[in-house]
This record gives sequence, C-alpha cells and structure tokens, in this order.
Amino acid sequence: MNKFLRILAIVLLAVTAAFTLLGGVGTTCVAFNAENFGESMAKLVPVKPIFQILVVISIAAALFGAYTTFRLARGKRGAFTWALIFLGVGAAASAVQFYYSLTLRGSTAPNNIRLYTTLLTLVVFLLLRLPRIWQKIGFDHGHKTGGMGQPAGLALMVCGLLTLAMPVWGAPTHMIDGVNTVNVLLLPLMGLGLALCAGGLLLLLGAAPRRAEKNWLVEG
Repeated sequence: MNKFLRILAIVLLAVTAAFTLLGGVGTTCVAFNAENFGESMAKLVPVKPIFQILVVISIAAALFGAYTTFRLARGKRGAFTWALIFLGVGAAASAVQFYYSLTLRGSTAPNNIRLYTTLLTLVVFLLLRLPRIWQKIGFDHGHKTGGMGQPAGLALMVCGLLTLAMPVWGAPTHMIDGVNTVNVLLLPLMGLGLALCAGGLLLLLGAAPRRAEKNWLVEG
C-alpha cells in the first residue's frame, strides 16, 4: 500500500505538471491574439495582459513541477514541500484563468480540467501529509536510482500519452470555423509526447532487471 501511494503521488504530480505546461503553452494564442480566435475568445481581449502573465507563471511552474517530480521520485529531502508550493502556485494561476474565462466568455474549458486535476493532486498530497500516513510513505528517506524507475517511468508514460492525445481531447474546445487549432502545435506535441513515452518505457524496462536482480540476491 505504501509503495502504491508513492507511485500514485508521483504520477499525479507528473500529470499535473504536464497539464500545467500544456495549459500555459496552449493559452499563448489567446493571451497574445485573442481577437483572432473567434467571437468567444475575443471577449478576453481586455484581460490579455493578465493572461500573458499567467502564461509565464504556468510554464515556469510546470518546469519547476517537473523537476520537483524527479526529486520526489528520488526521495530528496524537501521535495514534498516543493511539490506543495508548485501545486499551490499552479492552482492559483489556473483559478484566475478559470474566473476570467467563466465571467467573460461563459466557458472554462479546457482550463477546468487543469484546475480540477491540480486541486485533486493537492488534496491527495495534503492527505499524505497526515502524521500516520506520512510516517509510512517515506518520501524524504531517499531512494537509490533503481528505486525511482517504476514510478518515474509510469509518470513519463502517462504524460506522453496525454500529450499525444491532446489533438483529440483538446479538439472540442479548440474548434474555430471547423478547424482544430490544436494542430497548430501538432509537430511539437507529437515530438514531446513520443519523447516522454520513450523515456518512460526505457525507465520501466530498466527497472525490471534491477528488481529481478534484487530478488535473486535476497533469495540467494
């Protein structure tokens, strides 16, 4: 159960970082050219400076979140606190964007997915910090590189699949005049998604022999 909770936390954190990055990059179109993306998005023109700031904050937070995920998988001391900071900043930025999207254009998609995912991850991390659970999880105890293979690999695979599928799940909120505007970033998304999947697969394949070797040494 303790191992499952560690893996769950790492995967959730990685997914949240991925949504934060995709959200930040995806908002650049509206933040700088809202008037060119239909009547609905044009309503956000008055708050373009705010959205531009949110883009910078979101991308910076996502990079910080990705590095924090790596540190958390390694069991680095203080990484859990870093994760809470990332989740707090990410939730705040997403909430501000949610508010303006809701009040000005009456729709919060797809940022609502990012906000709900961030809040879910934040709640899970706060629950893990409860004394009885925290003592058993051992996030700050440190792990050898081999110990991070499975959770880190799973996290990268999930993020890669989400990135590859973005033209599909992002389409309903990015159709303008019958054109899926997500495809503007199709090549970078496909490249990043494939790289994440490949990295995750390599970590998972590398973790299996190490677990087998460890079991062999214990049995021997």
